[in-house]
Formats: sequence, C-alpha cells, structure tokens
Amino acid sequence: MELTITLTLAGLITALALPAFVQWGDRQEREGFLGLLAEDIRLAQRKAQIGEVDVYLKVNREGSSYAVYQGKQRLSRGTAPAGTRLTSNFPSGQLVFRPSGQSRGGTFQLMQGKEIVGRVVVQVASGRPRVEVQP
Repeated sequence: MELTITLTLAGLITALALPAFVQWGDRQEREGFLGLLAEDIRLAQRKAQIGEVDVYLKVNREGSSYAVYQGKQRLSRGTAPAGTRLTSNFPSGQLVFRPSGQSRGGTFQLMQGKEIVGRVVVQVASGRPRVEVQP
C-alpha cells in the first residue's frame, strides 16, 4: 500500500515536471543558436576591419541556416534548431560589414511557426549584436 502511494506520487511529480523540462531544453537550444549567431556577427565585423574588405552574413531562402562570407570564402556557418527558421529585415537577408566595421542596423528573428521565439538585434553603425530570447 505504501509503495503504491509512493510510486503514484513519484509518477505524478514526474508528469508535472516533464513539460517544464522539455520547454527548458528548447529554450536552451534557441539561446545557444542565437548566441552563436551573435558571435558570428562579431566575427564578420572583425574580419571586415582586419582585412579591409566587405564581409557579409547571409540567411538562406528557407531560413534554415546562415553563412558568413569574405568574398567567396565561407568563414562560418550556422543551422537553425529543428522546427524554427531565421528571418531578417536586412536587404536580401544579408548583413554587410564595411572595412570600417560599420553596418546597417537591423534584426534577425528566430521564428517557430508565426511566433517570434528569439532575436538578435544589430545596433546601427556600431554593429554590436544583442541577443533576446523569449521565454
């Protein structure tokens, strides 16, 4: 009898905690991806300044990935988490850093269906990225 009650309580606690744990894992995955995107934005800015050339970060048409290019050479690549897609308000989905390190300001948004689940905001002129993850 006591064992049955104990096992029932353990099962109930597990059933209540499991959805929160799954949501926490999804949020961590989104946060990791957006952090990597922010690092690649900083990489693009530094490469533009050091090489004194334009460096750009381009989102593919499906929004499933992005890549950083210096000329035709790919410097880095990132893939959006399953079930999400990356969009931006940059012209042609492309952020360009000039040799001065400056860029146009804008936002990369991580979408899950029609809902925004995170974003990276690129500051005007300075090019500094700021990560925002939705709960």
